Amino acid sequence: MTKGRLTVALIILLFVVGLGIGEQIFIHRTFDEFTERLESFIVEEDETYDYSAIVETQKWWEKKVHYLELFLPHVQMNEITITYGELVGAVGAEDFDSAQALLNRLQQTSIAFEEMYGFRIGNII
Repeated sequence: MTKGRLTVALIILLFVVGLGIGEQIFIHRTFDEFTERLESFIVEEDETYDYSAIVETQKWWEKKVHYLELFLPHVQMNEITITYGELVGAVGAEDFDSAQALLNRLQQTSIAFEEMYGFRIGNII
């Protein structure tokens, strides 16, 4: 192999590794922020949900999901989007029992996806 080919191969390898690292950082940060936003919605029994904050997070998620779909399965991202839509509907209808259940489901799904698609030895083997 010539020196030029070796250089090109090394540059391509570094580019691929860099993209992989960037992907992991983006996935980790996005799901961390999503989980934090969901945790901020948790209310006590005598409180009500902040509907405007929930809708704002829905808009934030809709922007992020387009990028996540480049790395993660589209069907699984749709599951979060649909469940989040149900959360917005439940809070809008003041069905707070359903909202709490949907919120818990979204939190667990977010945590599971971050672990499932994170860089871990169990995911590599």
